[in-house]
Amino acid sequence: MYLRDPQQFIEHRLGINPEAFNNQIVWIITFVIAVGYIMYTAKVIPFVRENLFTISWLKVIGIWIAIVSSTLEEILFRQLLMDWLMSLDFSITIQVLASAIIFGLAHSAWVLLGGDLKIALPAILATTVLGGLLAILYIVADRNILAPIVAHVLINLFIEPWLILAAVTGNWKNTE
Repeated sequence: MYLRDPQQFIEHRLGINPEAFNNQIVWIITFVIAVGYIMYTAKVIPFVRENLFTISWLKVIGIWIAIVSSTLEEILFRQLLMDWLMSLDFSITIQVLASAIIFGLAHSAWVLLGGDLKIALPAILATTVLGGLLAILYIVADRNILAPIVAHVLINLFIEPWLILAAVTGNWKNTE
């Protein structure tokens, strides 16, 4: 999409255009979602809390991953999925619920593969709620994907490297 028409991709697919910054409420909601989810994750997963502000090579590598994966996920789970459902005349409620549930299940696959149901169920619920909040933000932003991308990038910048490390090592509690 980008190679075909970079300006179209940036302005319309990513939503980076002057109108994207007109609604201050959208940006307040964006930061409330990001900070709220980061705080929630830090509270329930001590390993994430202990490493939240740690600067490491893992986090440096995570910057690129956070930007790319968050952008792709928002385009897929919000923009493409929700707009497709809208084109089929599904209600906004169905669009938000479908986006949230599919997002939650997709993000919980790595936890489910570990077989720890005690961790998997809260992870599915938390990421489903996050997916719903990002879907609502997409609607409030008048279907401009930039605000959900920004919220998702912020969340991934702070917590994602430590969530992945916790999942791989099984170290959900603490670093001791």
